[in-house]
Formats: sequence, C-alpha cells, structure tokens
Amino acid sequence: MVRFLRENRRKSKKKKGADSGPKQVPLPYDFKEISSLLEENEAYLRQEFSNTTDIVFREFFAGKTRCLAVWVDGLINNRVSHDIFHSLMLDAPREEIDRAPAGELTDYLNKRFLPFYSTARVVDLVELKRWVLMAKMIMLVDGCPVGLMIDAENTPMRSVAEPVIESSVAGPHDSFVESIRMNTALIRSRLGDGGLKSENFILGRRTNTLVTLMYVEDLANPKIVEEARRRVRRVDLDGMLDSSYLKEQIQDMPYTLFPLIKNTERPDKVVADLLEGRFALIVDGSPQVLTAPSIFIEFLQISDDYYLNPIVFWLVRLMRYTALFIATMLPAIYVALTTFHQEMLPIPLVFSIAGARETVPFPAYLDVLLMLVIFELLWESSIRLPRVVGAAINIVGALILGQAAVQAGFVSPALVIVVAATAISNFALGSSYDLASGIRLTRLAFLTASAVMGFYGISMTFLAFMIHLASLRSFGVPYMEPLAPLRFQEMKDLVYRAPWWNMTTRPELIAGTDATRSDTPPPSPPPAGKRTK
Repeated sequence: MVRFLRENRRKSKKKKGADSGPKQVPLPYDFKEISSLLEENEAYLRQEFSNTTDIVFREFFAGKTRCLAVWVDGLINNRVSHDIFHSLMLDAPREEIDRAPAGELTDYLNKRFLPFYSTARVVDLVELKRWVLMAKMIMLVDGCPVGLMIDAENTPMRSVAEPVIESSVAGPHDSFVESIRMNTALIRSRLGDGGLKSENFILGRRTNTLVTLMYVEDLANPKIVEEARRRVRRVDLDGMLDSSYLKEQIQDMPYTLFPLIKNTERPDKVVADLLEGRFALIVDGSPQVLTAPSIFIEFLQISDDYYLNPIVFWLVRLMRYTALFIATMLPAIYVALTTFHQEMLPIPLVFSIAGARETVPFPAYLDVLLMLVIFELLWESSIRLPRVVGAAINIVGALILGQAAVQAGFVSPALVIVVAATAISNFALGSSYDLASGIRLTRLAFLTASAVMGFYGISMTFLAFMIHLASLRSFGVPYMEPLAPLRFQEMKDLVYRAPWWNMTTRPELIAGTDATRSDTPPPSPPPAGKRTK
C-alpha cells in the first residue's frame, strides 16, 4: 500500500484529478522528498509537531551513524520498541554497520537487524508524518534519503466480548471491537480461503482513518467490487469516526427510510455474506462492519435462523414478518376502523370501542399520535439513560402513564392495547436497528393517511412505499430481490429456510464466477444391509 501511495503522489503531480487504485485521499499537500541530511528532516518534523507534547523524538546511534525514531507516546508497543533499539544499538556489530554503504544503510538495517516483520520504505516526508499520526513508528538514518515505517502499533482497545445488539441463542458469541486489525483477524480466522482479498484505503483529511475492503475474489462480482472501490475513493471529508460516516456516503440513494447497506457486529454474519459474494468494509475505530449489496429480506433475518432446526424455526421467521405488518399498519388500521369503517367490525366490538371512547375528548388520530409520541420518548430515554436507572423508565411508562391515561379518560383501553402490540412488534423485527428506526417513520405515514382517507389512504400509501422499495438498489442489485425481480430458486431463504444441503447456489445477481454453494447430497439412513445391530 505504501508503494502505491508513493506512486500515486508522483502521478498526481503530473496529472491532477487522476483516480486510480487505493490511495490516501484527499491529498492537500505536495510531495516532499526525504533529505539525506538528518538535521533537515528532524527540523521539518519538529516544526510540524510543534506544541505537541505526546510526540516522542528518540535519537540514537547505529554504529557511528546518527538515527532518529519518532512515534506517538502511548500508541506504540513498548516491548517492540525496546527490542528494536536493543537490536540496533547493542546487538548489531558496529564494524559491519560502518562498512555498509551510507546511502543504503536504512535498507541494510531493515533487512539484517530489525527484529520486526512489518516495515515499509517511505520516500515522502509528508507521508512519513502521516504514519506517525496513524500510530506507527518511523525511523530516519543520517545520510539516507529513505525513511522506514515500523508497524509497532499498540492502540488502546477493549477485548472481544459477546454481541450487545445482535445476541443469539446458538452460534458464536464473539463480536467486533474498535481495532481494525482485530476485526480482520476475526474474519480471517473463520474464512481460511486464499481467495479472500483485502484492500486498504486511508480516508479523512484530519483523522487519517484506515478502511479495509474485503471480498472473496472468485465469489464476488468484479463489477460490484470495482463499484465499491470507486465509491470509497470519492469520499472526501475531514473525519471518519465510524462506519456510519462511510455508509451514508456510498449508498445508492441518499434519501430513503430503509437501510441499503447492512451493518453488523457479528463476525460470523460477515463471513456468511462474504461466502455469498458480498463485500465487507471495515473502518478502524468502529465495532460495526458494513456488508453489501443488501436486500430487504436480510434485515428480517437473524443468526439463529441458520443455527437452529429450519423445520421448527420457520414459524419464528413467519412471526417476524407478521410483526413487520403489525408495527407498520396496526395503528393506522385502528384509526381507519374507528373513524371511517365501523361497519367492518362486529357489533359487540363496535359497542365496546364506542363505550370506551365515550369520555375521550380527542379524535382517534390524535389519541394514537399522542401515545406513539410517548412510546418514542420512552424508547429513546431507555436507550440514553444509565442501565442502573433504565428499568425505572419501563415502570413509569407501563404502570403510571398507561394506566393513569386510561383512568383519566385521555385514551381508551383498546388504544393502549394497540400501541402496546405495535411496540412489541417493533422490537421483534430482528436485530436490525436501522430497519426498526425506518419503520417508526413509516408507521406515522400510514397513520396520517388513514386519518385522512381511511383504508383508501392506507392502500395508496402502501402502493407508494412498494413502488419506492422496488426502485431501490444496493450497488446495482434490486432491493426487493428475489420478489422483484421474481427468482424462485432464491426463495429458499425467504420465509422458510431450506436445509443447507438444499441451498446449492449463491444469489445470481450478487455472486461472481463460482455460483455453486454446496454439492452435498440429502442425508439418508444407511442401506438396510449395513445398519448397525
């Protein structure tokens, strides 16, 4: 990557605006060659890092040659730095170092005496400064116009723990952390395929954030991977603090309620997506990994669907689709029935609802809207408050507000049941917080349409949303696939998940050249003559 960055800078001096390959983007500075005089390089770095107390300048001698190491205090592994200095200052034979050619001493020391595997030559002094800010150690040698980047990073990070958002009953129980190298290692440990490729990008003019694109070469569609590269390269912002920053800038449609790129904290889900031909984007400092192309039904699937018995678990997935309908439509249906279409209700239910609403001073629409707003406030407060006091919010919402509102005559008991069922269904949509957040606004659109035109308004709003969903794309792949366009072969993982031995092919619009997922024959008992007694 370093070699490419150097070549890209040289090209950019000749031809501005060239867009080719992974690079540090944007480049708001010119190429500055490293001087053979260590004093000039040191003066430049000290000027750039002036008034910065956590930058360490360590001068030492390798033989008779003066050297300089620079790093950020607290971000470098102390044991590695100790081994490097011990090897160059004490273990390396001074006579042998002094006999080495002066202009090639950096490469000589790197190849013979540095006890560390990850190093890179750098000829750009500005790039060398950026490596320091990216938690790397750099080394300069007097008389050599070449610097050395040593990857001795040891940034503070938390250990691997269980998933917080996407918990599961079966399957692995580890999750991503904020370290990009730890996250790529979690993926590599599960997918030991030589075709798993990774490409690095450095985004953010100020943050210099490392972003890694991962895909399986023969499984991913080359056109989709190239489109992913193009979209990542065009990102130009001052800071990249989380994967959500990148997600907003590379999705197909900027304004939509529905997530077009999936983010997950589970390594097993990322590996499963890679095996289907998708790509993954890992952002340093973010515990959420992006995978794409994504389709709508993915956001209604959870890890347990693939670890438990499919014959038993299809009912749970069916309930999840039912929860989607209830969370979206139930308040709107309640308002339409009580306001416009009372004749559709059984007579006893009509009298029951009418009697309960006799003392309610507001129309049904305002009642539902008020209860939904209170529910949204309870949801947000339960997320933001500390865990030790979060349970008090549930008690206040369930016992005090609900019961008191009914007794005071502000809302009817039937409405409390409707809002409670809506809230429960919203939480049952799966582990995708993005989809649940979009459904919250979709529910308000259906509610308003039902208050204006009843079931006709609900029907027209539903048609508008279906047209919108059918028009969405995720890196060129239809969002409603396999329903639109209709692909019967890929419906084995729609409502009912087929057994693994029956899911033989990958998604046609996503996968690359290798479309065969499994050739395993269906399981069967041994022949009668070979059965064990």
